[in-house]
Amino acid sequence: MDLEVFQYVSTYRVINKVAEGGMGQVYLAEQLGVSGFSKTVGIKTIRRELLDRYYYRDMFIDEAKLVASLIHENIQQVYQLVDMAGSLAIVMEWVHGITLEDINARLDDKNDYLPPELAVFVTSRIARALAYAHDKRGPDGRPLFLVHRDVSPVNIFVSWGGVVKLADFGIAKAMSARKSGRDGEIMGKAPYLAPEQARGQAVDARSDIFSLGLVLFELLTGEQVYPVEAIDDAVHLHETREIPSPREWNPSISPEIEVIMRKMLERDPNKRYQRAKHIVRDLELLLYSGGYGPTNERLAEYIDELFPEVDKHRLLPEEMILPR
Repeated sequence: MDLEVFQYVSTYRVINKVAEGGMGQVYLAEQLGVSGFSKTVGIKTIRRELLDRYYYRDMFIDEAKLVASLIHENIQQVYQLVDMAGSLAIVMEWVHGITLEDINARLDDKNDYLPPELAVFVTSRIARALAYAHDKRGPDGRPLFLVHRDVSPVNIFVSWGGVVKLADFGIAKAMSARKSGRDGEIMGKAPYLAPEQARGQAVDARSDIFSLGLVLFELLTGEQVYPVEAIDDAVHLHETREIPSPREWNPSISPEIEVIMRKMLERDPNKRYQRAKHIVRDLELLLYSGGYGPTNERLAEYIDELFPEVDKHRLLPEEMILPR
């Protein structure tokens, strides 16, 4: 075919609605092609009433544009921005698995916590995703200075195959793009905000690093450092509460893990890890210095045992929490 440009309109068959939130819905769907081709995808829509509010419409479009350029094994990929029955929709990778929030809830029910080596493994994979996103450059070669701003268990997925994925860049911000957050607006979930983020100050890659440190603490202990719902309460605890040692809950946690975690959780951004790739270096040196350590397969075995009632071969197990 000797054409510089050709047009092909994809057909999508919606199978089921799997999640609903304040911004819109997520559907399980199939992308259909010629000769019986099909691919399982997720489709995220934005509520029609929000389409008339340019801020939300622009934020949704920015998410699609930003994340479509992020191609990494630990980031949920975006494939396309489409018109779905008059509403904007993002076609994205379908992650067949569960969230860290699901895993934390199950472990809480069992009065247990994730083995430290698996907690570090999961954290190292999200650190890889952040390192890639933070260092991403635009088509002109200039840094995007991309910040996720909502690193939390509900936005971290583990497939049944043990692959860890960071999802939902819906409030991510790139300095080179249209602002996805208005000046002074605080976005993200209160228990996982960095101190500067909770106070409404400027955020950068180091804010994501702090949030990831909070996720690591929770994976190690089953407890949140800042168990709050209101942002004002988060600000108060940031100013008054000393971060306890995770070994108070789990003595098997090594001092080396705690040292890394505490550097991620420095209140002063200048004292934190400055780049996520340095976290990857330190965590993976700790994991694999003996020559062998956790793998996707080991993580898959663990969550298979943790959720024995789920048929992992079914595309849509009942009561399963899926990408939002």
